[in-house]
Amino acid sequence: MGTLAWFNATDEVTNEFYIADSDNDGIADFKVDVWETDPETGAKDPDGVVTYEKIAPGDVLPKNPTVENLGDYDQWIRVYVTFDEWSTIKAACDRQSISTDFRTWLDVDSSVWYADDAATTEANNSITYVYYYRQKLTTDDAAQTVTLFNNVTIPGEFEQQDMQYVSGNFTIKVKAEALQADNTGADAYAAFSAYWNK
Repeated sequence: MGTLAWFNATDEVTNEFYIADSDNDGIADFKVDVWETDPETGAKDPDGVVTYEKIAPGDVLPKNPTVENLGDYDQWIRVYVTFDEWSTIKAACDRQSISTDFRTWLDVDSSVWYADDAATTEANNSITYVYYYRQKLTTDDAAQTVTLFNNVTIPGEFEQQDMQYVSGNFTIKVKAEALQADNTGADAYAAFSAYWNK
């Protein structure tokens, strides 16, 4: 039996947009990067801090985590989206009898991203959702980036007492993992399942 050692990398941002180093040897032949666009300047912002204050029910807040292939190989992409302060926000949703599936707050295009319902996890007062990019993230100039979502929408059903749990009291963290696309599986889900579940 041989040992498989596929190329893989990880990067992440939160609403503070701290970028972690990828898990490689420092050479940018296989690397993934996650960044967002500064809502005020429109410029690429790899480590900016965005804090939303005075949030009102129904607000649509710009947030566009974008995954970029910085290497020389096509990649399969898996993304984790974590909401913290899960119990307090869930309580606000329960009070208004609205969905506690926070994915409904995000405008993720399901034709581009596959949501893995079975991988949703709750831990340490947070909830994490998992998405797989349906295509290879290639090294071509025109196709080396993909955006998970562009906005976060605060439920319009929330009332003043509910907003105290939302405004300034929670974060959304986005973590991306990349795996070489060649010789690893027919799609991202199959490739990551074979690599991490062996």
